[in-house]
Amino acid sequence: MKRQVTFVILLAGLLQTGALAQTPRMNGARHARLMNLSGEERARLQSAHLAAMRDPALRESRERFHQAKKEYRNKLRDALLKADPSVQPIIEKVRRQRHEER
Repeated sequence: MKRQVTFVILLAGLLQTGALAQTPRMNGARHARLMNLSGEERARLQSAHLAAMRDPALRESRERFHQAKKEYRNKLRDALLKADPSVQPIIEKVRRQRHEER
């Protein structure tokens, strides 16, 4: 039991420095919600998240989600260009900015 408590405390400290709390893609509202949790709650959530991500069905579902999201972005881009071809440079500018942020 003492080992588990020590592990949770260490993990909570690591999470506060960035693992779950400070991902670059996290929006402000999500960040604020996680920061409202105690260190132990964030550690438990992180542990549950890691365990859930080991589920092959969840991984497959996540891949399908990312593929659908990519298809949607491509169709939206095509529709934007069809509606107004002059937005091509703007789309490229936004795309470059997004890649630079990653």
